[in-house]
Amino acid sequence: MHILIDIGNSTVVVAIANQEGNITDNWRFKTRKEETVSFFRYELKQGLRKYGVDLADVESVTISSVVPEVDDDVAQAVNDLTGIDPHFFSIDDAQGLISINIESPSQLGKDRLADALGAVACYGAPAIVIDLGTATTFGIIDENRTFQGGLIIPGVKTSLNALSQRASQLPSVSLGTPGNIIGRNTLECMQSGILYGTASMIDGLIDRLLKTLPESVHIVATGGMAKNIVPYCSHPIVLDKHLLLKGLFQATHRK
Repeated sequence: MHILIDIGNSTVVVAIANQEGNITDNWRFKTRKEETVSFFRYELKQGLRKYGVDLADVESVTISSVVPEVDDDVAQAVNDLTGIDPHFFSIDDAQGLISINIESPSQLGKDRLADALGAVACYGAPAIVIDLGTATTFGIIDENRTFQGGLIIPGVKTSLNALSQRASQLPSVSLGTPGNIIGRNTLECMQSGILYGTASMIDGLIDRLLKTLPESVHIVATGGMAKNIVPYCSHPIVLDKHLLLKGLFQATHRK
């Protein structure tokens, strides 16, 4: 089996994949920059124990990270538990799978790159990949499997938290499902605004992007907030919560 780790700004996602790259189990915990190796070792150990992973069966560990401050601690925790030095996913892993046509390829986030690889490998090109996490990102892959760039927008919870913090009369609210689009109180107004507003933004951006791409484009969404937003979108969007992890596996375990 293989361990795949996605270190994001808000959470660390750990997944177990079989030889075919299918995700069999996964868990997540908060990304804490101030913590030490012992914290990450404990969180990894808890998940491995919960899912009955025999460490002797672990063949490889691959990590995608956008939080370099914790990379060394996570790598040490992995080595302490498995005896394996993890492979950190990089732009070199994409060679032969997709091309990259942006001004500074080295600045492309590893999460966006893994998303693009997962979309092309699992659904084909051209593709629009939407990742709704701490930031909402769009990645565009053309019909020649070339990553052409995209967009970066404040994420759903990021926007909601900023609204509560900067407007003194607006409370801190959880993301719920409003009764209808017209809110009847402050809570409903904020929930409706963030859900329908984000969905409308995504639909509007897709409309604009489709003018630059062939008609047979695949639209795939992933990320922690995707399940909350995609149902409110008008465009047909495939929801794949494991897209990034699938991209990691394809890049580092292709035959």
